[in-house]
This record gives sequence, structure tokens and C-alpha cells, in this order.
Amino acid sequence: MRTILSNLASLKGFAALALAFSFCGASPQEGRVPRPQPQAPRDRDVQAPRSEPLPKAFRTPEGRTPRPGPVRRTVDQPPPHRINRINQIDRIGLYPGTRIVVPPAWTRCTTVPNLGYWHTRDLMAEIKWLSRSGFIPVSPIGDSVDVLTDYTQQPAGWRAYGISVPAGGTVQVEVQHAKLAWFRLMLMDKWGTPGPGMQQAAIAHQPVMVTYKNPNKNATAIYVIVDDPAWWSDAKDPYTLQVRRNWDPAKTDLSQVKMVAGLWGASPSVSAEFRGPSMSGPAVYPR
Repeated sequence: MRTILSNLASLKGFAALALAFSFCGASPQEGRVPRPQPQAPRDRDVQAPRSEPLPKAFRTPEGRTPRPGPVRRTVDQPPPHRINRINQIDRIGLYPGTRIVVPPAWTRCTTVPNLGYWHTRDLMAEIKWLSRSGFIPVSPIGDSVDVLTDYTQQPAGWRAYGISVPAGGTVQVEVQHAKLAWFRLMLMDKWGTPGPGMQQAAIAHQPVMVTYKNPNKNATAIYVIVDDPAWWSDAKDPYTLQVRRNWDPAKTDLSQVKMVAGLWGASPSVSAEFRGPSMSGPAVYPR
């Protein structure tokens, strides 16, 4: 009986070993579906690699990724009053039949101007902007004119005069008015910039008298700006402009000086009244 039981146990053990061998002894590649091997891609199957999205700080306002290109930097914008003046250049008017511009209006000054105000009222830049549309109006002053009364153009609030100066000559210009604290004088060359000998008038605070000595070897023309930002001068209350020279106009030949040059164009002041035998000033300038 024991023999039969031992034989049955042996058969069960053999069957268990055979079953285990059938599961564990098989090759690892048997019973699996073979994977497709990679093939060389065709041109139409090639796609551009997808890049990771850029951080939010590098995206455009529309959410798109900017294209590669030159780096652009944001520069400071000019002051608002300069932007407004530049935008008005396209709307500058001209005197009928001429290429002389009609200076546009500035905001009228309502308080006594200080140094900060004069810095914002940049007439030199204004004149250069206006010259893009035409010539700047200037009233030549005759060699024998010592005093004149006039008022500034409205609503621009300024007027320009031209004076001939011989080589080495010195001229002094002074403006007089009941409200003198509201006025100033400026000197410019034919290109609307402070040339040699004019820097003092360009940087001085509220000058009402300027002096110029011609450092050149030839006679030249200078341009004097009478600035009246509050429009105090008018036909009933004009200012007085005095011109003092250290040479005798009767003995000095300045006929070779070209008064209207650069960006200036002759525009006689019909409102000016002269004292002296003016033969070439605005009062008798041919129209």
C-alpha cells in the first residue's frame, strides 16, 4: 500500500515539474508580436520639431511666440510739448505767394516765466521744425536804425529781426516794455543756432539786453528774437527795441552782407515804427 502511495506522490511531483517547465522554460521571444523596425523617413513625412512654449514674459501681447530677429529697444519719448509741435508741422500755413511760414500758436503764458519755463519754450527747436515747411519770417533792420517800436506776431508770441555786423564790430540790442519781466531776447545765426559769440544770449536767464561781437574776419548777419510768451505787446502797448553800434554806419559798407540766408526769409514787419533814416529796413523793404 505504501508503495502505491509513494508512486502516486512521485507522479504528482513529476507532473508539477513538467507544468513548471512549460511556463518557465520557454524562450523570452516566443509568443510575442514582433515590433516594426524603424525605416528611413520620406521628405513628406518629416516635420519640424515642436519647441516648448516660451515663458509668458517672452510672448507677444497676442500670445504668439515672436519670430527671431533684431533686438528692439524702447527709447524715451520726447516731451509732450515737443511731440505736439512736431505733429503741427504738416499743418503749417504759408504767407500767400511765398514760401515763408506763418508761425503757429504757443500756449499763452499766464504766470511770470521762470528758468524752468524758458527751458520748455525751446524757440531754437521750434524754428528748426518750422524750417521743414518753409523759411522763417525775419524783418531786416536798416544800418541807420537805432530805435524801433513793434509788437510780436500773434498768436506765436515772438518776432525775429536781422542786423548786419561788420568784422570785429559790436552791437547791443535791448528791449524795453512796461512788463519787462515777461520778455527775453535771443541771438541766432542763419541756421537757427547760437553761433560763436552768441552763447551768452542762448543760456542767460531771461535776458532783456544782449551784446554780440563779430569774431569773424568778414561781415555777417545776426538774427535777434524778441520773445513775448504772454502777448503783452500789441498795437496799443508795443515794446521798444534799441540797437547800439560801435561803428559809424555812414562810413561802413555792409552791402555785401546777405541778410536773408540759411533758413530765414524776408517778411517786413508792417507794424514797426522806426526812428532814423532807414533806407533798407522793413518799413521800406520792397513787397
